[in-house]
Amino acid sequence: MRVADYIAQTVESLGSDCCFMVAGGMMMHLMDAFGRLPRMPYYCHHHEQAAAMAADAYARQSGKLGVCLATSGPGATNLLTGLVGAYQDSSPVLFLTGQCKRAETVRASGIPGLRQAGFLEVDIVPIVESVTKYTAFIESPERARYHLEKALHLALAGRPGPVLLDVPLDVQGAVFPEDSPGFVPDTSAPSAIPNVADIDRLLARLAGARRPVMLAGHGVRCAGRTAQFRSIIERLQVPVATTFMAKDLLPYAHPLFAGHPGPRGERGANFVIQAADAIVFLGCSMHIQTVGYENDLFAPEAYKIEIEVDPAVRKRERIGAREQYGWDIKDFLDALESRMPESPIPSPEWARVAHSLKNRYAVIDEPHEMGGPTDVVNLYEFVHLLSESLQGDETIMTDAGQPHPVMAQAFRLKGSQRYLNPGSLAEMGWALPASFGAAAAAPGRQIVAVIGDGSLQTNIQELQTLVHHGFNVKLFVINNDGYASIRNTQRSFFDGFYVGSTPGSGVTLPDTAKIANAYGIEYIRCQNRGALSGTLRHVLDTPMGPVLCEVMAQQNQRVLPAVPSALQPDGQIRSKALHEMLPDIGITFDQIVAELP
Repeated sequence: MRVADYIAQTVESLGSDCCFMVAGGMMMHLMDAFGRLPRMPYYCHHHEQAAAMAADAYARQSGKLGVCLATSGPGATNLLTGLVGAYQDSSPVLFLTGQCKRAETVRASGIPGLRQAGFLEVDIVPIVESVTKYTAFIESPERARYHLEKALHLALAGRPGPVLLDVPLDVQGAVFPEDSPGFVPDTSAPSAIPNVADIDRLLARLAGARRPVMLAGHGVRCAGRTAQFRSIIERLQVPVATTFMAKDLLPYAHPLFAGHPGPRGERGANFVIQAADAIVFLGCSMHIQTVGYENDLFAPEAYKIEIEVDPAVRKRERIGAREQYGWDIKDFLDALESRMPESPIPSPEWARVAHSLKNRYAVIDEPHEMGGPTDVVNLYEFVHLLSESLQGDETIMTDAGQPHPVMAQAFRLKGSQRYLNPGSLAEMGWALPASFGAAAAAPGRQIVAVIGDGSLQTNIQELQTLVHHGFNVKLFVINNDGYASIRNTQRSFFDGFYVGSTPGSGVTLPDTAKIANAYGIEYIRCQNRGALSGTLRHVLDTPMGPVLCEVMAQQNQRVLPAVPSALQPDGQIRSKALHEMLPDIGITFDQIVAELP
């Protein structure tokens, strides 16, 4: 058995259903080994970045380890953006890169400053060390087991994340030494485990609050404890707000769901958070897109308790957490479940009011400029009708540009729907290859991806991958003639002076219908508001297989509501508090608070 066979068979034994790759010469043994696996098909992409993004989405959809293969040099460096996205969004992905023979590597030369030794060679390890949980050059067949076992352990342990192993060609093809040493995790360091006193003190803090809130993040999903989380909060009856990355923890209509706070969040959720007097942060990194830009203005009256397994995230805390615990979410939820009180913690009135604020200030009811039936589509109306048109068992995806904040703000999840987006990096072009990864993880599930016309261009080659495999992916391409989010920024802060965002400032896009025809993908066009409902039904009722629907949308779409920011005389930008969203709705935050229990 070759080292490559050992690696492939070990990965298959973990339960991963497939792997994603772009073929290359320096990974020939790895390709051959994975290609021969009986229960783990491979999918070939047309760019390594896309393969990495597909593996990221596969891991998030399935809850299993994603696997991505690439060759040396440019193949390895092309992975970087997708790998960083997996790192920041806590996706467990094993990246395997082929490498030149050991004698043809910079590492083997021992020459400081040497830029290259072999053909198509680059030392990928130092490039990705800061954005992986573990990275190693497998220096010999005898070390393959150790590095692989360590990488697999770290990818899935604690806060998940990507790992990368760089495997020289002669190591891949070498005979695997069966008696080589493996990796033994260090169990000497004590882990933080919640005790009874900790949990009782936390419950007492919530019970003593008039308006407690739980702010849950993507860490709950990463821990695989979504069902347990729902069960616990339904017994506690504490209102729950979620980050955009955790949008699918609760359906929109759940009576305890208060919405998504943030500078481009929901107005009702921001009212709830800002009025809270106790907040438990659970698996939530307190990202700017959740807590806002001005740390001192976030929930100033709340007693804040942070539960976060990542010590670096706890150290970065900047919004005034009074207590911090480095507990794994699994351990915390188990301990909390064992100490549940006999009756709900807050008054039923607080949960009811928090829910009503979400409905009273629904995003679709903001003063959006809709226009007439023959006008192009407002993105908020599109998102609202799309969410109403779906059955409740789909996976919804988006990426950078205006669909990113609008979908996160306005889409109403229901049933068992999943919602995947490139939360922290928000990279353009993620949704197309990611939709393929999600479809590979759940072939019978309908995948709905909403992407901008600019984002489509950055991974457009993956239309061919999608067509080749015929997955049930419905792509909605929002045509707003360029980079609408950048145009909004330039209108707000630079008096409408456009650079790199419009046809007149250097950005033009091809005819989407011709693109669809070239790739052989079914194309449908929604020209205006009057055609929107019928077009949605047509696309979603189309039988299994990919469809590309182009939606002609407003070029100057406003994101509403939003926390305003202003450019200061010293060049700095200062933002308002989360409850001070625009447009003005004629009611103050003090008036809202006066109505609360």
